[in-house]
Amino acid sequence: MNPPFQCAIAHVGIYQNFGAYMAFYETAVERLFDVLQSGAETSDTLAMPILALMRHSMELGYKYSLWELHQMMDEKFDSQKYGHHELPSLHKSLYDYFKRTVEHYRLPDHVMDGFEKYRLKTETAMQKFSALDKLSFSFRYPIDKKSGGVNFGLHTTIDLSQMRQLYDEAMILLRHTADVVGEYVDIHRHMQAEMRQFQGVW
Repeated sequence: MNPPFQCAIAHVGIYQNFGAYMAFYETAVERLFDVLQSGAETSDTLAMPILALMRHSMELGYKYSLWELHQMMDEKFDSQKYGHHELPSLHKSLYDYFKRTVEHYRLPDHVMDGFEKYRLKTETAMQKFSALDKLSFSFRYPIDKKSGGVNFGLHTTIDLSQMRQLYDEAMILLRHTADVVGEYVDIHRHMQAEMRQFQGVW
């Protein structure tokens, strides 16, 4: 019999934001790869959980970035508009909204240039994950819920090392976009507040 878990109480109610969820899923991916590299488990036994967690981390990353950008623009995050699992659509939404944010705050050209550089890397990973699992079901279930057919053919193989590399490159954009823009937005808002204070004096 296995010994009882120690410290197994999880305070799930205090982490009610996309950033926390994304970070937790990223950590789970890292831990599973640690187990895989240790040889304690095989690629076959961990492939589906790892791939599902990586794909969902990316989805959370898109929604986290969009959420944060909406706050910077003082606009409501539309949970219905973004409440789906289609990575290509989320990828386009992030690009469109990021561009709009850059234009609104008149951010330096290098901000958009840097985003574009990493956007292309993220797009490569997004396309790969979307091709394998279009609607976030194929890594979680053996059969397609609409057709009833299997999601992967008998001889399908996936290179987990390659997928990890693509994933790591994608998460740079999805993890840090809000941080980069947020620094400029904070400065912009601080300057506006100072101007209002100055105008009040005069």
